[in-house]
Amino acid sequence: ECDLDSIKRLKECLNIPVIGNGNIKNEKDALKMLEYTKVDGIMIGRGAIGNPFIFKEIVEYLKTGKEPEKVTSEELLKTMIKHINLEIEEKGEYTGIREMRKHLAYYTKGLKNGSRIRNAVNIIDNKEELINTLTEYFEMNTNK
Repeated sequence: ECDLDSIKRLKECLNIPVIGNGNIKNEKDALKMLEYTKVDGIMIGRGAIGNPFIFKEIVEYLKTGKEPEKVTSEELLKTMIKHINLEIEEKGEYTGIREMRKHLAYYTKGLKNGSRIRNAVNIIDNKEELINTLTEYFEMNTNK
C-alpha cells in the first residue's frame, strides 16, 4: 500500500516538485493523491496495465469533476488489436504473440467469461487467429 502520509510530509519538507505514485487505479485515487498530499503531479504505474484509458479518465475527471464514461467494448477491442499489431511489429509474430498473452490477461480481467478468453488466447500462436478469437469474444460478450 502507498503511504499517503509519508508523501504528504515529504512534499511539505521540500521546495522542489514532488510526484506522487502508488495505488492509483482510477480517477478517484488520482484526485485523492493530489488533494491529500498536495503533490505537483502523479505517476501511474500498475494502474495502467490492462487499462491504458486510465490517463484519459483521470484528466477528464480532474477537469470536470464528473465520472468519465467507461470504455466501450469496441474501444477496448480496438486498443487490444492495436497493441497486438505494435507488439508484433516490434518483436515479430512468434515473440509478439507470446508476450501479448500477459497483456491480454490484464485487458480481460473482470470481463464476462474472461477466464475462457484467457484460456483460448494462451494457446494461439498466430496474429490472425488471435484477432479473430478476440473479435468473436467481444461480439458475443459486450459488457465493458
